[in-house]
Amino acid sequence: MTSKDTLEKTREKLCGLLQQALMLELSTIPPYATACYSILEQGQYDRSEPTIVNAEPIEVIRQVMVEEMLHMVLVANVLNSIGGTPRLNDPKQLPTYPSKLLGGRGPEVRLRRFTPAQVKSFRLIETAPKDTGPAKKGDYHTIGGFYTFLKQELEKACDKFGNEAIFIGDTKRQISNDDYFGAGGEVIEVTGSPAQRRKAALTAIKEIMEEGEGAEMGHRAGDNDIIPGPEGREDIAHFFKFNEILHSRYYHPDDKVNEPPSGGDLIVDWSAVSPMRDDPCEANYKRAPEIAAISAEFNEAWSGLLDGLQVAFTKDKSALRDLVPSMYSIKSLAQKLMRIPLPGRSGETAGPTWTYVPKT
Repeated sequence: MTSKDTLEKTREKLCGLLQQALMLELSTIPPYATACYSILEQGQYDRSEPTIVNAEPIEVIRQVMVEEMLHMVLVANVLNSIGGTPRLNDPKQLPTYPSKLLGGRGPEVRLRRFTPAQVKSFRLIETAPKDTGPAKKGDYHTIGGFYTFLKQELEKACDKFGNEAIFIGDTKRQISNDDYFGAGGEVIEVTGSPAQRRKAALTAIKEIMEEGEGAEMGHRAGDNDIIPGPEGREDIAHFFKFNEILHSRYYHPDDKVNEPPSGGDLIVDWSAVSPMRDDPCEANYKRAPEIAAISAEFNEAWSGLLDGLQVAFTKDKSALRDLVPSMYSIKSLAQKLMRIPLPGRSGETAGPTWTYVPKT
């Protein structure tokens, strides 16, 4: 085997891992969004400053969702930097529900309404591995473990072949903060000298890990990101955000994973939720043409978002800013579905299926 063949196979492996990372980040968005959109915003609590019911858990989940979108951008930047091509709208690779992450080795993801059980499943998705030793050998069962392996493989490739041989991608494909719509944190561009590209790529992967599992791989609630504003407060990682909802209390950044949150109250009303059927699918709507029509409209909007991301990551970065209306449309249609009673299912409503429909 020639040196060139070895390099090509190494690049192919890295591109495969980064494409898997892209699908991994994408896989979490529909479950998180479904739970978030099922929460009813009605009524008020009897507090000194009345607050819309469940405004707080809605905001917590929304923060996680926008950070997952940022993670997709970061992964795409790294993948593009090594000469790969992100694929966002390949039906053979897109997630289906219910299913297990990481090729069946990870936590299960399902489309369910906002319940303690569903939030616990979200917390499990964002749980850091207790020991990264097996993950470094390719035996990973968590998102944090997967990224530990990915980061290690990228470093090994750079050490073996040299940074200049790995980072051969067109820098024109790099998404910047000017291209992105500014939610979820700072975009990291993989540009500059080969050494600078390596540092940026590894920093991007580290950023994803910290925002998911937390600083020091979950030992501390903070994720090392400072929230913009006069207070300069450090943000909380996804695992801890979901745990905040379950405990009805906010974390301080220095709180530890094995300790309860020590911040202020986070008010949750588990009853103010649309009773959406678990794991909705198109077959549920065969005898309900009106629901089927709205579901088709939702899937068209979702498909348009994925098609737009594909264009943005591979051809025209400006396409990102054109996707904001699609996101609002997806939310509106999802909430519309979850307010419609499902025929033949007493007390349950319809829900979005998040089905990609390829262009004909």
